[in-house]
Formats: sequence, C-alpha cells, structure tokens
Amino acid sequence: MVIAFTGDPFLAREELLKEARLRGLSRFSEPTPEALAEALRPGLFGGGGAMLDLREVGEGEWKALKPLLESVPEEVPVLLLDPKPTTARAAFYRTRERRDFPTPKGKDLVRHLENRAKRLGLKLPAGVVQYLASLEGDLEALERELEKLALLSPPLTLEKVERVVALRPPVSGFDLVRAVLEGEARAAFRHLRRLREEGEEPLRLLGAFAWQFALLARAWMLLKENPRPKEEDLLRLEAHPYAAKRALELARGLSQESLEASLDALVQAERRAKEGKDPWLALERAVYTLLRLAPARPA
Repeated sequence: MVIAFTGDPFLAREELLKEARLRGLSRFSEPTPEALAEALRPGLFGGGGAMLDLREVGEGEWKALKPLLESVPEEVPVLLLDPKPTTARAAFYRTRERRDFPTPKGKDLVRHLENRAKRLGLKLPAGVVQYLASLEGDLEALERELEKLALLSPPLTLEKVERVVALRPPVSGFDLVRAVLEGEARAAFRHLRRLREEGEEPLRLLGAFAWQFALLARAWMLLKENPRPKEEDLLRLEAHPYAAKRALELARGLSQESLEASLDALVQAERRAKEGKDPWLALERAVYTLLRLAPARPA
C-alpha cells in the first residue's frame, strides 16, 4: 500500500507522521532502492514498511525507486512525503492513494492559525491572528512563532506580538505607501524603483495609495469625533484590526490640510495616468508630493 502525502510541506509531513504512528513506523528510510528494499523486508515483529521523503529526489533516483514501489504488497505500508510531486510522480499517484493538503490562504489561513493557537493553549485577539496571517512565512515558520508566543505571559496584545515575532510582511506596494507616510524618502524611492523593475502596474500602486489614504481619512474623522476610540470603534474603519490600528497611529500626526492635499494629489495623479500620459511619471510626482506633505519625523 503506497500513500502519497502532497500539498503544503508542513501539513503533509504532519499528516504523514500521524499515519506512521498508526502503522508502527518511526523513522524515514533513505530514498534509495537498497534502503527501501531493506525497509520492506519482513522483520521479527512485523511485515515491514517504509517512510520516504521525496522532496530532494531527482528523476533518475525516482526511476530507480519506481519498480520497487510498483511491487509493494497491499498489506505493507509505504508512506511518501512529496509536497510538490513532479509530473512523473503525480502520474504514478493517480492509481494509488494520494492525500493532498493545500496551503491555506485568506480566511482559511486565519482559521488554521486560530486552531493551532488553541492547541497551544493560546487565546489570541482577532487582530493578532489577522496580523500573523499577513506575515511572510510558511506554515512551519508561523508555527514556530506561535510556540514562541505560548511562552509569553498573557494578555497577548498586538504591540507585544509585534515586538516578539521575527517574520515580516511581504514587500509590496504597501511598503511604498508606508515609507511615504513615514516620510522615508530614500526608502520610498527605493521601493518604487524595485516595484517598477518587478513589473508592477503603476495604476495598481496608485490604487494602493488611494485605499490607504481613504482609510487615513476615515481614521482622522474618527479621531476628531473621539480622540480615544475603543476597540469596537475600529469596525467603522472597514479594515482588519491591524490596518485600522496602524491608520489611527498615522492619522494622529496628520493635519486636515495635509490630508486634503494628499487626496487631491492622488486624484490628479490617477487622472493623468488614465488620460494616457506616462503613468510612472504621474506616480513618481504623486510620491514626491506626498513625501512633502508627510508629517515631520521626530529628531
């Protein structure tokens, strides 16, 4: 019996090890014909079986293993860890049992983190879970961070988690927006150059600016109504808690005049870009204008 575990490396390995415990298997064999043949040979206390990690196995090595795997008896378990199988191996699995565990994304990732946190006895606020889901890192890296958080004394606030977690959000258009909002001209133009080299669309970046500044405007108006908003007030900003809290922090340093001028600069930039003029030039001018309007950084 050959069972292949595919999909996310962390989930696939975890599920394979669960199955291995049920079948009395305790260690991986080397992915070679000799080691596999030895593992499949009946012993004093059982009928053999094997666990193989195929992640680093090339086509030549697979061709050598395949005849042995084709002849595995139904009663002998062979568990294969193969998160991203090659075309040849995927074809082989069509006539065998394949258990696939896709990497969770979006809301599924949030639910995954909530469940993993509960296993560790962690009570995480929704904003913290959303923050963790936004970070750049695979499931194994996120699991290590959760284990680290389990060692901290509660309550686990977003500020405490940000100080401890080593992962960072992926580089995107929002890094450019953040650099502009914080008045980091050098970083802003470095991000702008890199995003252009990577083929990012300037209209998408203008869209990211428009979304962020619209959020800032809502945050500014909320602060005007209530300088010390509560957790439930953040729902009015129509953003996940981490983004909402960050917007409130940034909005405190903005004047009404600079906010209105920033929004006007973005409207003009989008208009120029959509009228057929150089969209990158329109974006660069908007970045320059927004940097001039950004609140002065403390010395």
